[in-house]
Amino acid sequence: MDTSDYRNLVAKFLEKCVRYANDSITRKESRGEEPEEISKWITYRDFTEHALMEVRNGDLDSWLEEE
Repeated sequence: MDTSDYRNLVAKFLEKCVRYANDSITRKESRGEEPEEISKWITYRDFTEHALMEVRNGDLDSWLEEE
C-alpha cells in the first residue's frame, strides 16, 4: 500500500467514528443524559472531525509512511 491508500483507509475509519459519535450524541440527548456526558462525546466528535480533515488534506502523511 502507498501513502494515499493508507490515507483513504484511515479516513474511512475516522468517518465511521464521527458517525458513531453523532449517533451516540443523539441517543444520549433522547435519553436525557447529563450534559457533561454529552459534552464529552461532542469533544470527541469535534477532535475526530479535525483529525479527519488533516488526514484528507495530507497534513499527516508523514505518520502514514512506511518506515
